[in-house]
This record gives sequence, C-alpha cells and structure tokens, in this order.
Amino acid sequence: MKKSLPIIFAALVMVSALTGCVGRNSSPEQNNATVQSSETIISQPVASTIGASSPTISPNASAAYEKLIAYKTEGYEKQSIADFNEALASTPDELTEFLAAVADVGSTISHDDENYDFFNTTISFSSHELYCEHMGEEFTFHMPLSKQSRPCDYLDEDGETVYDFTCFVEADVAYSINAPKLVTVAERDKALLTLKEEMQNYLNGLSETEIASSDIKKMLKTKSAELANSLSTKNMKLSPCDIYMIEIHNAGTEITK
Repeated sequence: MKKSLPIIFAALVMVSALTGCVGRNSSPEQNNATVQSSETIISQPVASTIGASSPTISPNASAAYEKLIAYKTEGYEKQSIADFNEALASTPDELTEFLAAVADVGSTISHDDENYDFFNTTISFSSHELYCEHMGEEFTFHMPLSKQSRPCDYLDEDGETVYDFTCFVEADVAYSINAPKLVTVAERDKALLTLKEEMQNYLNGLSETEIASSDIKKMLKTKSAELANSLSTKNMKLSPCDIYMIEIHNAGTEITK
C-alpha cells in the first residue's frame, strides 16, 4: 500500500505572475488536509500571494536559489519533461529537499529578478508535477483570472487603486503528459501559459454587462474547452477549466457565481 505523506502548504511567489490580478492578494485554500507517514515528510509548494510587505526570509534562501538556478542550463528548454524532472528529484528524499528549496526561493524572489520567469514557470510546473506523481494525483494548473474597470478617484488602505467594477475568477486546469519523453520543457510551459493568457484575453474582451448578467461561468468553460482542444497534442492533453469561484463587484453590488 502506498504510504501517504503530510502536506504542508508553503507560501510562494512563483505563480502569482500567472494570476493577472492587480491590487488583489487573495488565493484559494487548496487541499489543506494532512495525512500521516512513518517515512518522509514532503511539502507541496502552492500558489499564494506575491510581493508581501514583510516576507519571512529563510536563512537557507540563498543556498536554495543557487541549488535551483543550477538547473537553468544552456538549452534546458529543449530537454524532455522526463529528463528535466528526473534531474530535479529522482527519490523521495531528493523531492523533499527540492520542494523545500522551492519554498525558500518563493519567499524571497522579486519580480525584477532576472531568473523570475524560470522559477515562476518551469520550476513551478515541474515541482507540482513531481509532487503529484509522488502522491498519485493528476496534474493541475491553477489559473486565476481577473478584470477590473472604472477606477475610482481614491485608494484603499494599502494605497491600491479601487475599481467600481471587478471580476475575479478562481479555476484549475487538469492536464496530462502522456509521453514525457516526447514533450519538451518549452512545449509544456508554452501550452499552459498560452491557455492562461488566452483565457485572460477573453475575459478582458467581455463587457461588464456580459460578465455580470450572462452565464459567465458557462462562457468561460466553453472558451477553455475550445482552447484546451486546440493546445492539446497526442503527447500532452489539456482539459477544460474547473471554475470553483467567480466574484463580481459592480458599483457596490457583490455577485458570487
């Protein structure tokens, strides 16, 4: 029987560049149940807020950064997912160390770091895949979306712009890599990022009336199905998004779908 492992959630910087949220620092609670093991404790890093005002800086962050950046070798994008992920962690102990390094870097890295995109995409995706493989779970890509319009002439208590109309969407996309030896790091990253970008573009193109008065959940799921189909290959399959929260604020009126 497969031994289960405690899941300890760590706040990371990495995925927030994918969120498209401006002036919003919330993230959904995800899988925060814990289970017991007699062997190795493995923590899964997950998406959280970015640019926290006073992040907790681990004394191991610098060493963790050097550990992870060593995988950014020349031509790493051309490596297969199988080879790249195997190099990151091939045993449970290595996976524990790798995920700890991911969490340490996530607590300190800034947007303007020259390696931010590498950590935010490639390392983020691979760390999640390795964790899910270990736990026997499907791969999922967290895909928050947002649209904000009609900025007010005042700021909130944190000095952020307040908008009269906002729409925040929380969604996940399941995907599978059927032939990891035949899918490169670049191909995987591009497929997931393109889906996120095109879904954000679609939401941006909708009017406030369409968002507030139409079946926006159905519209987004239909669009994601179209995109997932066009981006899937025989070696990597994307599924339509699973939307679990839509929050709309329209001139003081809150609508949750």
